[in-house]
Amino acid sequence: MQLTGWMEENGRLLDRADIEIFAVSRLAECGGEFILETDDAFIRDKYHIMPGTPEGKQVITAEPHVPDMPLGEAIRAAVQLRIAGDAVTTLSGGVDSSLVAVLAGLPCIAVGLAGSHDLAAAEKTAEILGLPLTIKEIGRDDIRAALDDVLTIIPRITPLDVEIAITGYFIAELAKETKATRILTGQAADELFGGYARYGRSTDLRSDLAADFTGLVLQRERDAAVASRFGVWYSIPFMDERVVCASRKFSTEDLVKGDLRKIALRSVAAEYLPEEIAWKPKKAMQYGSGVSAALTRIAKSEGCKGCGELIQKLYPDKI
Repeated sequence: MQLTGWMEENGRLLDRADIEIFAVSRLAECGGEFILETDDAFIRDKYHIMPGTPEGKQVITAEPHVPDMPLGEAIRAAVQLRIAGDAVTTLSGGVDSSLVAVLAGLPCIAVGLAGSHDLAAAEKTAEILGLPLTIKEIGRDDIRAALDDVLTIIPRITPLDVEIAITGYFIAELAKETKATRILTGQAADELFGGYARYGRSTDLRSDLAADFTGLVLQRERDAAVASRFGVWYSIPFMDERVVCASRKFSTEDLVKGDLRKIALRSVAAEYLPEEIAWKPKKAMQYGSGVSAALTRIAKSEGCKGCGELIQKLYPDKI
């Protein structure tokens, strides 16, 4: 058997000896972030977190059996399972990444332009939490160079995908520089707990959340493509099946109420984080890092109105 990633059963990390004696039916009920090749099939983690495109054999998507847990307990278990010596946490200072960071206790990384919101917030949060932080300041020239690389590797080209992918590009590069191969992140919290502003206007919040959660597959493909460029991969505690199941037990009022969003998650976070972090408003990474604004300035300097027009000029067959 060939394992890429890691597996667990009922909260216990599995070693190679366990995996080799388990029947395929049992392996297909395990959690983790993995692709496991057996003699007859590939078994993948439920949400296909571990990147890869298995070919030539049957592909089985695991359906892990998890206990019924309160949200706080589920998040703690999910983070603890993902802690490893080669891991770091990406930190922006928002509630999602800060909760993962404080529970993991790992070294943290952050990227952004000089003076950007995310760098300042990450430095402040890391100091409050007593966590080591490595930052990477990026400039317009760095972003312009990364743009050419990103456009050749991400599977879907839109201005938003490019902005996020470029931010992720520097996160992955920094992770590699720190000798990490696994990056813990707060991704998927918005889609599970109602983090986007549009959810406050939703007439069917549960349907909107379900559709957006399903759509995360496209984001994972984009992020994995960029991370793979540097030989690293993202580990996502909020996409642990324990957390997913716990998130679906809340009423919509426990998630979103007017302008207040991710209420259930913030309530858990308030047990571990100062109120100013636990209830801090969301700021998307492409804006917080300063990358979106920098791309706009780059586009204008090259005679384009914005990022979309610049992409079309550089790669007319991509957009």
